[in-house]
Amino acid sequence: MKILKVSLIAILAILAISVAGVFGYLEFGIPAGDFDGECTALELDGSAEDIHIDRERGLAYLSLIDRLTLAQGGDAQGTIGLVDLNSPVISATSALISAPDHFRPHGISIYIDENGQRFMVVLNHPVNRGSEPEMVELFKEQSPGRYIHVKTYSDPLFESPNDLVAVGPEQFYIANDGGDGAKLVYFDGQQATVVANDINSGGGINASADYSELYVAETGGKALRVLSRNSDDGSVTTLNQIPLGTSPDNVDVAEDGSLWIGAHSDLLGLVMHFIIGSDAPSQVIRVELDDDDNGQIEEIYLNRGEEISASSVGATYGNKLLIGSITSRKILVCEMAGG
Repeated sequence: MKILKVSLIAILAILAISVAGVFGYLEFGIPAGDFDGECTALELDGSAEDIHIDRERGLAYLSLIDRLTLAQGGDAQGTIGLVDLNSPVISATSALISAPDHFRPHGISIYIDENGQRFMVVLNHPVNRGSEPEMVELFKEQSPGRYIHVKTYSDPLFESPNDLVAVGPEQFYIANDGGDGAKLVYFDGQQATVVANDINSGGGINASADYSELYVAETGGKALRVLSRNSDDGSVTTLNQIPLGTSPDNVDVAEDGSLWIGAHSDLLGLVMHFIIGSDAPSQVIRVELDDDDNGQIEEIYLNRGEEISASSVGATYGNKLLIGSITSRKILVCEMAGG
């Protein structure tokens, strides 16, 4: 009994030290704020884990659902939020005219064909992840900024999808998470195939403007994978793996081709955020690729989590930076200094 009591005390002490260490790091190890600009919070009914911006029209689409309720074991249904970034008053409405009966959106991507027709693909998670099929929903734009639901796709290779990028009206890549050895999957409109099986937990994915390259955020590897893409069969070849020094999430390709990545600078802090609700650091970095696909990395935004916690995406429109989060029921609409 005495040994049991001593063991219990030791375990509690370790836990206390660990928690104290996390809070000490969050309080003193990360600067209170690092951003050259001003941010305004847009309050939402849920969190926008992913954001896609239609830069031709200045419209931002938010993958919107109450993820905090889901993380706590509750139920929630979501939508795709729509924000007109050219409006003098920034607000969010729904972009959907119609949607599936069950809709838990995650990654989101839009493809614009040669005639200007927009198609949107969205990851849709089931209630029981791991035992029920994961789905991808296809939407088609009916009027500017407004989409109707067209079709649902599912395949066993959609194992643990975290993000996706559209490369055609019905063609897309899915980045699965789940640790080292996760699969990158290509769907050609009819069937899915594995094009890479060595992704270190795919947190985000995007493509260059001409769709010749893919950019995969390897959250577990703290790296950005750059791949060339064969448009004939969807196969890919790794060109570079760029160390980032942080855990990347969603990737936004800016108008100038630079990559803006929402990131988690402290994964332990993120875990504690889910367990006890403490603030989790938020970070946005910019990666500029040269002709050899080497990356120059610049930190754009860093905060302990007081302004917004658990950042997962940073997307740009002109001088604006939109920061979304896994759990925070808001986005930050930031005006960057310097143009």
